[in-house]
Amino acid sequence: MAAVGALVVPAQSTELKMWILSGNPGNAQFLTEAETEFQKTHPDFKLVLEQLPNESYKTQLPVALAGSAPPDVFFNWAGEYAARFAKEGQALDITELGAKPGGFKHSLSDAWQSSFELKGRNFGVPTDAVSKYFFYDKEFFAKNNLTPPTTFNGLVKLCKSIRQIDPSMVPWPLGNSERWIVNHVVTMLNERVLGNANTAADYDLSAPADQLFTNPGYVEAWQKLVDLQDAGCFQDAPNATSPEAADQMFLAQVSPMTFCGTWCAATFDKDGYTGYSLFRFPSIEGGKGDPAATFLVPQGYQIAAKSQHPELAAEWVSFLVSNEQAVNYAKLTAAVPSNAALIEQVGGTEQFNWFAKDIAQSTGSVMVLNVLLESAVSEAYLDAGVEVLNRTKTPQQAMDYIRGIALQSKARLGRN
Repeated sequence: MAAVGALVVPAQSTELKMWILSGNPGNAQFLTEAETEFQKTHPDFKLVLEQLPNESYKTQLPVALAGSAPPDVFFNWAGEYAARFAKEGQALDITELGAKPGGFKHSLSDAWQSSFELKGRNFGVPTDAVSKYFFYDKEFFAKNNLTPPTTFNGLVKLCKSIRQIDPSMVPWPLGNSERWIVNHVVTMLNERVLGNANTAADYDLSAPADQLFTNPGYVEAWQKLVDLQDAGCFQDAPNATSPEAADQMFLAQVSPMTFCGTWCAATFDKDGYTGYSLFRFPSIEGGKGDPAATFLVPQGYQIAAKSQHPELAAEWVSFLVSNEQAVNYAKLTAAVPSNAALIEQVGGTEQFNWFAKDIAQSTGSVMVLNVLLESAVSEAYLDAGVEVLNRTKTPQQAMDYIRGIALQSKARLGRN
């Protein structure tokens, strides 16, 4: 006898392989709980979840998508990362599937949907957006009469003050062994020095060749990183320190601040440390950036073009951003969900409520360079970050190198 009430999909082979990043507290639990709920209308659905660490994920995913057995559904960051798979025909165009009853196009705003659009077509479903803030130890700051800085010079002064309080203390541990950590810092320095409007043509390689990445503000941004290092903000070997080790230094309260993603809140909360607060990346004196613009990277899921179950995969990712699932996602991961219809039900921590409000009030978004830029230029920026921290390249040499790679990419891609 057919079930009464919820629509039950007829039995069929419905195993979906899904790839996600490891190390995101609460995410696997969320997906497992969502699987159970989804099975109420899809009794034969089975999720095969595979978790990979950040760097392995970036290298293995393109190989898997080009192979014969790719994941049906895979996590990705919006921007060039997602657009690349769409352009290469490896990510499925899910525009029509998302418009079906229950599809994500009925749950998400046009603005959120646009994060995974290419030429007006949907190539992914955003689940949330991550941002980055300075996390600071409230007790340490209060005890030593320190206040969160609002300017770059204030940040430099803060690092020096912390070193004066305790010369052995690292004010801001920087774990750049995977290169993307300092890339996030340079992303914000570029925005604060140059402003988004002055970088757009360089970032998409549409600037004339004789002007591409020639704005002196890029060199100034790299110099700001050197200034932070000279002020004693970082430990001696940031390129040899893992992101996890840097997080632990803050978590253990041996360092009083860290520039960390909103995902870090879940990590710290899980480990029982709640004595921290947050502040934005400071403005730069004389800079052309917007002090209220926030580091913001939408992320979500794409479906492999080779998936044997494209309709089921689209139903699954749409289900993940439905009202009730979005609430549970925010509760378990401390993320700001793409579907905020029931956000008041989340009941987040003081820190969650702070950054959720701050993101909502931001006047602009800053997309991180390593997912925004064309892949070769992105690699050049990542490599330059290591070399500038090692002092094997000066800020000017770093930009000469990046400009050279950008010119090659522009010519190869035929960008006018």
